[in-house]
Amino acid sequence: MNFNAFVGGIEPGGLTNDFEVKILICFLLKKIEQPLTFDQVNEILQKTGFVNYFEFVEAVSELQKTEHVLLTSDDNGQEVFVLSEIGEAMAQTFHPTLPLTVREKTVESARALIQVQQQLEDCEVRYHAVEDGYMLTMKMKDIGTDLMDLSVFVPSEDECVEIRDRIYADPLLLYKTLLAVMMGDYHEGKQLFEEKLK
Repeated sequence: MNFNAFVGGIEPGGLTNDFEVKILICFLLKKIEQPLTFDQVNEILQKTGFVNYFEFVEAVSELQKTEHVLLTSDDNGQEVFVLSEIGEAMAQTFHPTLPLTVREKTVESARALIQVQQQLEDCEVRYHAVEDGYMLTMKMKDIGTDLMDLSVFVPSEDECVEIRDRIYADPLLLYKTLLAVMMGDYHEGKQLFEEKLK
């Protein structure tokens, strides 16, 4: 077994062997106690800076081969990862070997992502005809103040439908990209689009 992880781009204190990365993935799924998609797990780990993307991909692949992690479908038909019994045992047995900071920041990153995604699930897109086209309104609700309330002019109804479907497919991408651009973080906005094209 190769215990040397890809270390390019890893923050100081990050994981430097592949066994640790596998433990962290299993620990994350056990601690969060809900299935996560590939993209969700990747985003959580990349946000912390503790795991190289290529090492993450390899670790997930190996965990699936050894059936520590299983790929299944949720109620929406979306592919998600769940822990098997041996995956849970791995997380339970070996998670103390990971640095406490790595464990805490990973769980914190996961909870923050899940909270935002739950808020964005309550996303409403409507459109109506105006004199020279259509007005499309998008509202992302929250418990208190709405996260976003945006209206844009769209020339045709077909385009309204396309935009609506695209927003519903990934409301988090739209929210994060618009916020990044408005905050002047053009590099992050560009990176978000590039990741979507992969």
